[in-house]
Amino acid sequence: MTDRREEILERLVALVAAIPNIRWAQRNNPDIPDDQLPAASVFDGDEESNGDIDIGSSRPPNRPYVVRMTPEIIIAEQSNEVGSDLATLRVELIKRVLNDAALLATVGTNGNIRYLGCQTDLGWGRSLQGALQAQFTFKYPLKIEEL
Repeated sequence: MTDRREEILERLVALVAAIPNIRWAQRNNPDIPDDQLPAASVFDGDEESNGDIDIGSSRPPNRPYVVRMTPEIIIAEQSNEVGSDLATLRVELIKRVLNDAALLATVGTNGNIRYLGCQTDLGWGRSLQGALQAQFTFKYPLKIEEL
């Protein structure tokens, strides 16, 4: 039995933890310790399926759905070069997620992984502790018989 969503989230935590210089990585933990920066947290995020398209149809309920999940990855850093440091960590994150063989195998040949973008909290009048929030979309088949 397999839950692709759980496989993807577990793999994301492992990938984030392996980024050079990341000292702390956890899942769904908003309390990133200042003494462990740079650090990251992977949040489960949202998921939606194409199930609402078939409401009222004769589609068998156990036919595969197409699911899109959008986890959020927060990377926090504090340094004199916080902007450049976050940019470097962002590049490593994108490369690792989009090129990871295990993630690609999990979404399958009918699925895909897309980088949606990122937001930072860096701006005028803010501290030199910065955070970057990156989003990816993982599209995969949800097969009832695999659960």
